[in-house]
Amino acid sequence: MKIFCLAALSVLLVIGPAVCGEETLGSAAPKVKSTMKILDNYISKIEDALIAEDLSKAANLANELDKVCHKLCNLDLSNSKLSKFEQSEFNRLREDFHSRVDRLSSSTHESSVDVAQLEFEKAKQACNNCHKLFKKQE
Repeated sequence: MKIFCLAALSVLLVIGPAVCGEETLGSAAPKVKSTMKILDNYISKIEDALIAEDLSKAANLANELDKVCHKLCNLDLSNSKLSKFEQSEFNRLREDFHSRVDRLSSSTHESSVDVAQLEFEKAKQACNNCHKLFKKQE
């Protein structure tokens, strides 16, 4: 469930109003947009902590990132304008993001800065993978 929730957040954050437009997610759009901003802030802070080689701070921030991700876990995509394939892909990418954040969190507790940095980059790549599919081209 935890992996699903984190991945859901990642995907939901990506396809929020700035990505797919408010009409795609309807009343969930403001929540998605707000959560996306919060997640972006945590990503930046985790990156700063890893640059400073402060694994303790990075661990705390990764745990907080995980908690924020759960805010969107219950979003029902069945009423969205996403096709069944897009909903499935969204869920797959959401699960991947959850998994990556879990690994990041574990690595900050149990590993070196280098390993944590590698897991952080993988988590960011999971975000980028979703952006490639769902973010509107400007």
